[in-house]
Amino acid sequence: MATIRQRGKSWYAEVRLKGKVSRKSFKTKAAANSWVLQTEGAIDSNKWVDARESRTALIENIIDLLVYSYERFGIEVAGPKLSALTQIKTYFQGTSIHQLTVDEVLDFAAYRRRTVSGSTLQKQMYYFKQAVDNSRIRTEVAAVDIAIEELKRKKIIKGSRLRDRRLEPGEYESLMREAEGHWIGPVIDFALATGMRQGEIWAFKWSDIDEKAGTLTSMRKDKDAELGKSKHEIPLLEGVREVLQRSQNQLPQGPKLVPVRRAASISDKFAKLTKAANIPDLTFHDLRHEAISRMFERGMTIEQVRVASGHRSFEQLARYVNLRAGDLAGL
Repeated sequence: MATIRQRGKSWYAEVRLKGKVSRKSFKTKAAANSWVLQTEGAIDSNKWVDARESRTALIENIIDLLVYSYERFGIEVAGPKLSALTQIKTYFQGTSIHQLTVDEVLDFAAYRRRTVSGSTLQKQMYYFKQAVDNSRIRTEVAAVDIAIEELKRKKIIKGSRLRDRRLEPGEYESLMREAEGHWIGPVIDFALATGMRQGEIWAFKWSDIDEKAGTLTSMRKDKDAELGKSKHEIPLLEGVREVLQRSQNQLPQGPKLVPVRRAASISDKFAKLTKAANIPDLTFHDLRHEAISRMFERGMTIEQVRVASGHRSFEQLARYVNLRAGDLAGL
């Protein structure tokens, strides 16, 4: 048996079924009706969980648990993901996962969509789902999963668009002027010379250079490897030696190229740099696109570029190839 009553501006719902009792208040009658149907179905199918026994399962604790599940193995959570998770914690502060409703998750999505793209919202929603799944807590209603499906049906969340951003004339010079005397300058040059990813550059050590073999050793993404990374040899391409020599003169002496504790510090500093240089819509990862495109423009073959970039297939590599039509004129 279920009852729904209005109390002031809220709606109070109660379900009594098979000796079990559950109560909750809502902002709208529609939300109360939806919860009643879901709760009755959960009790009928023996999937109902008494939320009163788990009031301490706060969403902020669930988010912290997800972050710890990586950090306990020495795996750093990337800055953008950490920021997105922190926003979820702040919005739902004091809310138990057992009290969370689909409407509340959709309200959060609507709030975020006012200031971010659909692809950014999609990432944040799946980070939210990952945190809930990681907690292994059974709930009456899979609020986040249901909300995600509704957002997909309405085409509010969608996949990321393929980026084709490259450096425009004068932008490199502007970046270097703003970066003068700072470690980010040599890092930008190293990224453009090697095409390495942010995490690879951050982890790079001077001892990874093998001058005799003409290679660099890098820990690259590998879905089949333990902890998701494995060692790869990268050719010491033309220009890389010069960049490294300049870096040794400009950077503090230490075992690593980049003197920062977190990989995310690179993209954070780069974002501040582009803002100071008044360069719109340019990310540190775009430098990888620029570097790989330059490799093709100087005549390297597909296989040569694939070895240098670390891609497993040309299909993966093709996403990073942004050749300019003007540069191909006369070929």
